[in-house]
Formats: sequence, C-alpha cells, structure tokens
Amino acid sequence: MKARTVILLILGVLLLLSGTVFILQGKGILGPTNGFMYNNSSWIYNGSFAVIVGLILVALAIVLARTAPKASTPS
Repeated sequence: MKARTVILLILGVLLLLSGTVFILQGKGILGPTNGFMYNNSSWIYNGSFAVIVGLILVALAIVLARTAPKASTPS
C-alpha cells in the first residue's frame, strides 16, 4: 500500500472519530455540561460535515488501494 493511501485512510478515520464526538457533544450526550460545545447545534453540523468528509477520504483510500498495481516478485 502506498503512503498516500495510508495517509488518506488515517485522516479519514480521524475525521470520522472527531466528527462523531462533535455530534455527540453538540447533542448534549457527551462531555462536560458547561463546555462551549455542549448542547450547541452548530457543532452537530460541524461534526456531520467532518463525518461526511471522513467517509469520502476512507472510500477514496479503499478505491486507490484496490486499483493500485500489484508489485511483482521476481521468480
């Protein structure tokens, strides 16, 4: 797997995780009750955007990994 594919996959997973945390904090499910993100609907939208971009990056990494030419081993 190429470094570009690995980087896209890692970034995608990080965006998925952080976006999920943003959504949960924005809904008031996760985090301290006096935080600036707690029960704030703008963080639900920010988290949703992060999750969508994360899904796109993970899908792109999977497509790149499947279409990459396989390294041939000398026989």
